[in-house]
Amino acid sequence: MSCISLTETGLLALISLVIGFLISFCKQAEQSRCKEIQVCYGLINCKRDPLNDDTILEMEEGNGETKNNEN
Repeated sequence: MSCISLTETGLLALISLVIGFLISFCKQAEQSRCKEIQVCYGLINCKRDPLNDDTILEMEEGNGETKNNEN
């Protein structure tokens, strides 16, 4: 069995990957509709509130206005 050695460059790359993952996870968690997020022993639980019909209609109207303004 060989010993694994890690250089400074490898260590910086590994730390960058971990930080990048944490930032992207935080962005996704912030943009999600999760009311409560629990992280326990590697398992992620998300308690969501379902959208009601009025909220969905408001979102569709908002997207339609944005598309019309872009043209």
